[in-house]
Amino acid sequence: MDPATNIEAAIVLLLRRANDPRGFQRIHQLAGIQIERAGAVMLARVEEMQPARLSDLAEAAGLEVSTASRQVARLVEQGYVQRTADPADARAALHELTPEGLEARTKLRATGTAFFASALEDFTDAERRALADLLTRFVDGVLEASSRATAEP
Repeated sequence: MDPATNIEAAIVLLLRRANDPRGFQRIHQLAGIQIERAGAVMLARVEEMQPARLSDLAEAAGLEVSTASRQVARLVEQGYVQRTADPADARAALHELTPEGLEARTKLRATGTAFFASALEDFTDAERRALADLLTRFVDGVLEASSRATAEP
């Protein structure tokens, strides 16, 4: 079988597993964090972009502003995110992680890393490094191909 076909089949299986809500629930349970899957994704966007306007968070997450607004509002209610006035535009708000939000992200990241480490137990150190290098290169290629595909008429 063609390597591209094998890679696509493996990625489809991986994405299917990654999109299984039970997997997210298990990771969040192991991390001791009570958060919905969509909230965890938005929490990561806030961490990456902070301080960030809601419109920027929505764009980064590929969501409508109204959907992002509900997700961010829930994170604010849970104490993971705080809103502050945007000094450049008093009509807008900026969003940042609270200390509780940073702790949640730290726990979720550590739990995710431990999960992947367990999946790599049967790999040698050299195989782990090679996979990390090749996977990073592959993802860069996918992102580049995706950019080209969306830019073409």
